[in-house]
Amino acid sequence: MSPDLGRRRARGRGPWGLAAIDERGLAGWLVANFVVAGLYFLLGIAVARFFAVYGLFPAPIWLPAGVAMVAAMIGGPRLFPGIFVGSFLTNDLLFAPALYITTIISITNGLGPVVGAVILQRLRPRNGLFTAFAGVLAFLVCTTFLNPAITATGGAIATTLGHPDLDLFYSIWVNWWLSDSGGTLYLAPALILWLGLERESELQMTGVPGGFSRRDLAVWAWIAVVSVILFLTPPLRGTYIRSAFPFLLVVPLSWIALRMSLRSAYTLVSLVAIVATAGTVAGFGPFQNHALANPLQLVGTLVVLLAMNVLTIVALMSERREAENANKVKSMFLAKTSHELRTPLNAIIGFSSMMDAQTREPLSDKKYGDYARLIQSSGKHLMALIDDLLAMAKIEAGRLELREERVALTMAIDDAVALIEIQAQTKSIKIATGGLKDLVVNADPKAVRQILLNLLSNAVKFTPEGGEVGVTVTLGERGEAVLRVSDTGVGIPADSIERVFRPFERVRRDPNRKVEGTGLGLSITRGLVRLHGGEITLQSRVGEGTIATVVLPAERVVGDAQGRIEGDGGRSTRIATG
Repeated sequence: MSPDLGRRRARGRGPWGLAAIDERGLAGWLVANFVVAGLYFLLGIAVARFFAVYGLFPAPIWLPAGVAMVAAMIGGPRLFPGIFVGSFLTNDLLFAPALYITTIISITNGLGPVVGAVILQRLRPRNGLFTAFAGVLAFLVCTTFLNPAITATGGAIATTLGHPDLDLFYSIWVNWWLSDSGGTLYLAPALILWLGLERESELQMTGVPGGFSRRDLAVWAWIAVVSVILFLTPPLRGTYIRSAFPFLLVVPLSWIALRMSLRSAYTLVSLVAIVATAGTVAGFGPFQNHALANPLQLVGTLVVLLAMNVLTIVALMSERREAENANKVKSMFLAKTSHELRTPLNAIIGFSSMMDAQTREPLSDKKYGDYARLIQSSGKHLMALIDDLLAMAKIEAGRLELREERVALTMAIDDAVALIEIQAQTKSIKIATGGLKDLVVNADPKAVRQILLNLLSNAVKFTPEGGEVGVTVTLGERGEAVLRVSDTGVGIPADSIERVFRPFERVRRDPNRKVEGTGLGLSITRGLVRLHGGEITLQSRVGEGTIATVVLPAERVVGDAQGRIEGDGGRSTRIATG
């Protein structure tokens, strides 16, 4: 696969893009559109046939709108054809209108989700849609207001062409908007969470490691059973108390959201919404009462209440936990830095005081030189600590701005190796470099240098004497730049790999030696990589070594120094010996 093709594919992917579509090229695109069209068509036919039996044709709640919204989030304009075809087939078979009416409806049925998804991608908070209240608001605005507004406008225009009646247009628009808005709210969040398009909070709210307790599962099952019983049993005429029962479900659903997960809770919301709508339309359930002119309005109110409660409570709790975690990090910061900064400062103050006291006890030239070197060493160590702390603070605050230019990765690697070589020489560690020659990317050169230095420093630090460190740069299958730094060091336990990316976290790899530093190196590295739209991963085995892999997205790859991508069959090796 050519790098240009890989870059073109990667550009189309947003935060929700599925790699499987890109990896299979044209075949993946065709299959994805076929699946979207098939799901839209089958769900549309099933929903319309059910509601038509009760005189509600095609449907008060259009569930295919949820499928269309999720498809647009995954593929954007690339999956527009699938949404269009699914909508066209459904409308043509259900209504058999004029060809131009079906075409207009189907175009806006695809355009609404795509526009909503594009704007939602821009409004999406960096930490995710459902882990911040701002993300929840953005989701609701783009998916349940903007998207159905576009589809409703197209539908109302198409069905009133030739009949300029403002009241008719308004009536069709409102009903269409409610139908698509409800269908999106019913289904889209559950699909998004089950497909893994949006993460839940990394700070698990349940105290049950590796799963849910029996009590949690029992509450989930109890809500599902109660919902079926409530909405599929005959109505009790003349009583109003039973109509309030479904709204009490908000309490156990809040339990599920906090104790289990947002995915579990919203799956239950979708189940309750579908059962409530189907049962009420069929004439069953607590909302069927002579005093209620339109029972479906109560169903809509119930669904909005349950959905908003679950999404909001999880988002607010996630924000609270994130804030608590930030406070813990600040406390660790103060505790750690007070110790780390005091050590070199004490050395600087102590040796400078001894030099200042030379009037009472003259120092030899040799001692002056030794003290000066120790002061210089302590000053450099202090400067490195301060640089790390400032860099981490800027990344955490989102105030670190990239100054991008073309960076030749091979030259960047050579420069970083040259700086780390003295450290490697003291341990007789061999550093080998290889891979593509002169691969050029658009990036911040200082950030790239910091990434390489942090990874190489760690590799040398945790590799025993006589070991090996390797640095390679290659091109991935989708045209992305891949940097790998490997070592033959002590390795990291599998259950501690994610921990080492947290600020101030250290894993005791060798209990017999003290490791210097703040514990910020990998945190800073991950932050810098993510600012470039990339990702860093670690593979490690205790006693065998570690491989750090940095992936920069394909859109950042420019080529080699001459604008081409060339492979370098050989490897260059630097031998650092003491």
